Amino acid sequence: MTEHDVEKEIREEIRRAKKKPKRRRAGAPRRVLWFALALLAVFGAMRFALARGVDSMDALRRLFTYNKVEQDADGRAELFRYDSDRSATYTALGDGLLVVSTTRVRLLSAAGEELWAKTVSFTNPAVARGGRTAAVYDVGGTELYVLDERGLARDMSGESGNGILSVSLNASDALALTTLKSGYRAAVTAYDSGGAPLFTFNSSERYLSDARVLDDGRHLAAVTLGEADGVFASTLTFYAFDSEQPISETTLSGSMVLSLGSVDGKLAALEDDRLTLFGADGSLAGSFRFEYPYLRAASMDGGGFAALLLSRYRSGSALRLVTVDGEGAVLGALDERREIVDVSAAGRYVAVLYGDSLTIYTADLAEYATLESTDYAKHAIMRADGTALLLGASRAWLYIP
Repeated sequence: MTEHDVEKEIREEIRRAKKKPKRRRAGAPRRVLWFALALLAVFGAMRFALARGVDSMDALRRLFTYNKVEQDADGRAELFRYDSDRSATYTALGDGLLVVSTTRVRLLSAAGEELWAKTVSFTNPAVARGGRTAAVYDVGGTELYVLDERGLARDMSGESGNGILSVSLNASDALALTTLKSGYRAAVTAYDSGGAPLFTFNSSERYLSDARVLDDGRHLAAVTLGEADGVFASTLTFYAFDSEQPISETTLSGSMVLSLGSVDGKLAALEDDRLTLFGADGSLAGSFRFEYPYLRAASMDGGGFAALLLSRYRSGSALRLVTVDGEGAVLGALDERREIVDVSAAGRYVAVLYGDSLTIYTADLAEYATLESTDYAKHAIMRADGTALLLGASRAWLYIP
């Protein structure tokens, strides 16, 4: 019996507990009775799950969270409709959907209403996702907007200097802004979740490409590009907010840092041939060298693990999906020859969108749930509660296992 089968039995047990009893003492308060039945249902389901060694708390949360959502027989519920736009990117924000294109930014609620919208003229639109907020900006431009699930939280366009190079948000919504600045090669400023500045430094000798506030909220790491011994190199420099001088520096010779993320509280530096993990003080915490030479996709802000999609060849479908923990140890590996359209990790799960189906795996890549028909979805967004948002050309729907 799979975990998904167990969840189905839990659902049936809760439905039976919710049925109106044939006999009820006259005068017994209806709300007290329903409360007692709900408690019995929850405790019964928990006993059922524990007896089989299954952690089904996510299933219970989904059952009560989405019990009023209209679903089809496969567990799909349509949530969003939007205009088809090939330039658009999509980000889940709370229960809403953030749609960003070269001409417009829209935040849609799960009820289908437009919470916030703005006409823009972006050349290179980008989105950084935090715990409860998202930052929308134009690489090389000067517009920067931070949104939460209700709409615009703050307009930070006035902080963009001579042009934005990168923006990042950590799980606590601390923001790192890297910009061009007159008189310097670049500058980085860290802000807390409310937008108050925490730390600033200017780089006069080397170019900066990215920066991130670490999960402890007291340190920042910045990526600089240059040469070391005549070879191209990326350098990671770590700063503590209570000191003007860097506390640690690591040079990655012959390697380029593609992006920064977080895995199990560690800073994750995604390079072109490996994933390297660091502690807050810049100490090496672990490393995973790619088994296949080509990186197709990566999701490394899901929490306790990173999901990496690797390819044996520059093109083709000889793929390997690998999940890695905060020390660089492999949690699971899956060789696949089917087309993989998208990969997204969150919470304890990773969603893999194939050409004609969706499979949700646990962190060790054990199969958790499968949706056979995806209606030509092009993107998948895994959510921490075990649901997955599927995005098509003009509509998005939620898969609830």
